[in-house]
Amino acid sequence: MNESIFYVKKISDSLAESYGLDLQIFFAIYIISFIPFYLGYFLMIYGSTRKLNWKDFLYLKIKGKFQWNSHITLGLFVHLFGRVMPYAYLVFWGNNLPAWIYIIIYAIILIPILFFIHKIFLNKKHTPKGDIQILRKDSIKDENEINTLWNIYDSTFEPVNKISPCKQSLDYAHFIDVLSDVSVKKYILWLNNSSPIGLGLVTNTFKNIPWISENYFKFKFPDQYAKNNIYYFMGLAISNEFRGNRYSISLIEEIIDDLPHDVVMGFDHSKNINPMLHHFTKIVRQSRSIKRTHIDRQHYHIVEWKE
Repeated sequence: MNESIFYVKKISDSLAESYGLDLQIFFAIYIISFIPFYLGYFLMIYGSTRKLNWKDFLYLKIKGKFQWNSHITLGLFVHLFGRVMPYAYLVFWGNNLPAWIYIIIYAIILIPILFFIHKIFLNKKHTPKGDIQILRKDSIKDENEINTLWNIYDSTFEPVNKISPCKQSLDYAHFIDVLSDVSVKKYILWLNNSSPIGLGLVTNTFKNIPWISENYFKFKFPDQYAKNNIYYFMGLAISNEFRGNRYSISLIEEIIDDLPHDVVMGFDHSKNINPMLHHFTKIVRQSRSIKRTHIDRQHYHIVEWKE
């Protein structure tokens, strides 16, 4: 440990002397940068190996189990931020810097900017203005529409049901019942009046959400319960090819606008699948007029014989 500190100090002394830096400030920044530097590595490793366990590594059963997700993206940016911290101090407060330092700094800054621009460009390319229509239906019985909506719903939730021990979706029979049940509000997202590309399900009838405790909401929100103004979000699905274009946010915003003003809307989500899902309350158009309260957390465990 002492040798590592001595090595870091030796490097900082050399850089401070060469480029006219404050040694104490540079040394502090250099040490602090280790936190995001290695935290980024941890997030990338964690994100890419969430489907793996130690047995998979032992028996080399890793094919197809690595994945790119929000944890990896966040980890990459956190890691780059930690890497750039000492160089940023050099650029803004140093003298006689070599060209390669500027190249590294500008490259690291430019990469996320280009990524952001690229994402905006794709959104504009795939989201023509005025092409979205959201319709609310009480009951859906058309066979073609049912099949289309089931394909969207199943393709959304079938992969995630392999990640969480808590089932995230309805089976086919219950899904068909929900589409015809007038106590469930169906919000259908259409593109260019052609065919549905998304679906949102909301209900204020507890028989439709048997996994939720009716007594809890009756006790916690007696006024809304008496008015039948407690709604629960049963699910949202977007066709695979149209994800990442804010269609889901548009659908949620429409649902929020359509519900009574004094409503309480509950929802739950898997932390394994999407730990950031609840942040939709901060990015929807109505974010300044609504608030979210975290009310509970549930853990799932397994017990098995040791080998």
